[in-house]
Amino acid sequence: MKLLPSCHDVQTELTEYAEGALPLSRRIGIRLHLLFCRVCAGFLRGLKALPGLAKHALAPPSAPPEAAVKALADMQAVLSKQKAP
Repeated sequence: MKLLPSCHDVQTELTEYAEGALPLSRRIGIRLHLLFCRVCAGFLRGLKALPGLAKHALAPPSAPPEAAVKALADMQAVLSKQKAP
């Protein structure tokens, strides 16, 4: 890889760059490229945002939807009727 890598080179190693897993010479080259290339810098921002987006998407809802609340109430009513003698 040259000192100033191409977009293809940068995008191929962007994950390793973000994780700090590349040798110093490659990190410097990618950092220089990112200073001049808005596209690759945008890819890096997106890559860094993924864990937070995934955590948010997989988090349980803060309040159950109305349909779930109604279904739970209906199920509790059925179960309470079955327990009654």
